[in-house]
Amino acid sequence: MRIIKSSNRFHKWKVSKASWALSLLVLIPLTMLAGYGIGWWLDYSDQPQPSDIVVVLGGGFSRPFYAADLYHEGYSHKIWLSRPVRQPAEVLLDNLGIPYPHEEEINREILVRKGVPEEKIRFYGNGVKSTADEALALKAALEPRGEKIMVVTSRWHARRASWIFSSTLSGASVRVVATPYETFSRRWWKNQELARAALLEPVKMLYFWFGGRFLSAG
Repeated sequence: MRIIKSSNRFHKWKVSKASWALSLLVLIPLTMLAGYGIGWWLDYSDQPQPSDIVVVLGGGFSRPFYAADLYHEGYSHKIWLSRPVRQPAEVLLDNLGIPYPHEEEINREILVRKGVPEEKIRFYGNGVKSTADEALALKAALEPRGEKIMVVTSRWHARRASWIFSSTLSGASVRVVATPYETFSRRWWKNQELARAALLEPVKMLYFWFGGRFLSAG
């Protein structure tokens, strides 16, 4: 009787081990495909085209660098900068009277030092909290009626930004271009910032699809 029980346990162990091995053989390729699929999803940019305005989204100082290039290449002669919300750490500095420039002020200074005349630069929004908030603020400031708008952002953010701005500014032609001043690879797991984007961007897109919005009080 003991021999039979031991044999049954050994058989179950072999079956269990084989099941795990088979699962791994299936899961590993699927995981790799999913990883490369996310890399493809993050790899997005429209081609630049002549536009009425270039809009620089908050979130990265490499973005106004490319906006300046687009200006000098003649794609547009107007650049709009969003005013992002001050982060909690920045508010602490403000409360202590320690000067720390607002993001939009740094973006404007980058443009000016890259040769964009100050009169060609305009701010919009007031403490915008998200991409959706930026799109709504631009819609309120511009009241689009057929304008061609070129939005500048990061490559990993461009696909989501394209969906949000196109759906919000239905009265305009929107193209979203990715700044080349940032490192990008579809192998996102080798870069910390891209890995963060790979995890968050699909979730943020689903949040937007289901009606989620982070909006400023104004």
